[in-house]
Amino acid sequence: MTMGKKIIFWPVLLLVLFLIPLTGYSESGNFGLGARGGLYKSNDADSYNVYGGIQARWKLFPAMSVEGAFDYHPTDSYPDNRKITSYQLLASVLFHIIPGARVSPYLLLGLGWYYSQVQDSGGSNTVYTPGLHMGAGVDIPLTTDISFNADFRYYFLNYDDQRVKDLKTDGYIISVGITFFLW
Repeated sequence: MTMGKKIIFWPVLLLVLFLIPLTGYSESGNFGLGARGGLYKSNDADSYNVYGGIQARWKLFPAMSVEGAFDYHPTDSYPDNRKITSYQLLASVLFHIIPGARVSPYLLLGLGWYYSQVQDSGGSNTVYTPGLHMGAGVDIPLTTDISFNADFRYYFLNYDDQRVKDLKTDGYIISVGITFFLW
């Protein structure tokens, strides 16, 4: 594990471990819609970037939820004046470590479909690329019908476009969101 990954891994692990004892409460609804946003960084990108999107969460069982999300990632700049802008459709399974906990830590695993515009000095292409992601997070209920969530995800994404094939485009996302449970 590289130093950068260790810097992110240990605080997230400690946060989850300290929140585990807070048990005894969960939201009343099973399906909710909400908004999300945060920071992301592809390994070879020049800098961090912000993103925003919408999410839907459905509690299938006390220990498992599914999440669907649509995110917009603004233009990422890469070496040699290459740029990628993407819209992402994501599906994730959330495994709640302590079902029914007031503050509910979870592990997640998912698939994504990335609709991206890849640009360089020679022009641009539109590509559709599948990818995987995994991570951990926490749900914190604010009321019986509103929940705050925060998570860290590492995504595995390799574009097959010749303009960026040599780049490491996988990376990580740190996000926060709010979900309004409707029923």
